[in-house]
Amino acid sequence: MTGDKLSDAIYDRNRFVERQLNMTLNVIKEDGAGNKLMQSAMSGSGDYDLGFDLIQSYGGGLLQKGLLRSYNTIRTIDLTEPWWDQAALETTTVKGQSFFGLLDFSFDMLESLTVLFYNGELITEYQLDDPYELFLEDEWTIDRMIGMMEVASLDVNNDGKYNIKTDNFGLAGREYWFQPMIFTSGLELVSWNDQDGEFVMHLGEERFITVAEAIGSIYVKGNPLVDYSDYDAGRIAFKEGRVLFYSRLLGDYNNLRTNEDDYGVIGFPRYDYTVGEARYFVQNPDALFLPVVVSDDNGDGKGDYDEIGYFLQAVGSYSRDVTKEVYVENAVIGKGMRDQNSAEAVRYMMAHLGYDLNQYYGLTSILQGYGDSVMANANYASKAKALEKQFNKLTGKIVEAIEKAVEKQAEYMG
Repeated sequence: MTGDKLSDAIYDRNRFVERQLNMTLNVIKEDGAGNKLMQSAMSGSGDYDLGFDLIQSYGGGLLQKGLLRSYNTIRTIDLTEPWWDQAALETTTVKGQSFFGLLDFSFDMLESLTVLFYNGELITEYQLDDPYELFLEDEWTIDRMIGMMEVASLDVNNDGKYNIKTDNFGLAGREYWFQPMIFTSGLELVSWNDQDGEFVMHLGEERFITVAEAIGSIYVKGNPLVDYSDYDAGRIAFKEGRVLFYSRLLGDYNNLRTNEDDYGVIGFPRYDYTVGEARYFVQNPDALFLPVVVSDDNGDGKGDYDEIGYFLQAVGSYSRDVTKEVYVENAVIGKGMRDQNSAEAVRYMMAHLGYDLNQYYGLTSILQGYGDSVMANANYASKAKALEKQFNKLTGKIVEAIEKAVEKQAEYMG
């Protein structure tokens, strides 16, 4: 035991699960876990029962190589249980199959939540509206945020140029493929249509273009209100009190604990409140990957998938009932939030997470095409048209890979 409440809670959870299942949890920490899992599955050695790594780095590739098994095929797993992230399942399940394990296990999906830190002293100094109050009143919109950014931006030395190392900015930090405000506006770039059995790209749709143009008005190249060219310089500028809004992951509050200025945390604004429920974008989290070849420690001549299922159900249940609250109260709320309003906003965002299919299934070129249009703030419809053939080809291969995976798994499911 370390004395750190979260570390001790995770230790207690692991020992409890080991006792309950009469097993030993062997965690091997190595760089490139996805590659290790790939090698194990391709060789048939079954060295690893689960892999834990970044979705965007390995998810789509492992799936298309036929190296992942769907969690739906494990008879000892109940994916309807609340410790499985239901938002992730709803978004990423394709043809009834879920290949990405996001559950109450490591809480990386919470640390990977995209948020806005804001400078409370600048809010007071410029007599700006409190973002949290706007959020409560359903008035936290992109237009309201832009208006605040305009007030806070300043060419300090009047040289006609904005420099993140010397001047004041409305927004700095990470852009996250320009996705957060798409999700808060109730939209997504790509979705799965289960009825038609196909992926759908929304880039060329009227509502999507309207929202994207509002986002583009912020991130278009040359906008003096914003700097996302140097993430480290942006963090320093925020800590020095020269940035109003700082875009980072929730887990980055660790870098702000020494901040002398008061700061709050809020979700990204939405376009308006007329369409769709706001979801809060989770950027490329770590997930559990289940390989097609696992160990046979009980010697019954079959892979230990039933045992893996029991483990995931047990660790997820315990984490949701006990460990998750310790994480939220001590690692996030207790150490990272400067006020109760921020804590409440974070809890709301945690209950309304949003996930991006492009990252899960390796559709990076679609993300890049959307990003190019945002930075130019133009050509959304023509970009969608140009990407259509490539999109259909890529997603067709994904569907084919899933269908093949289902065929391979049929014997186990029987």
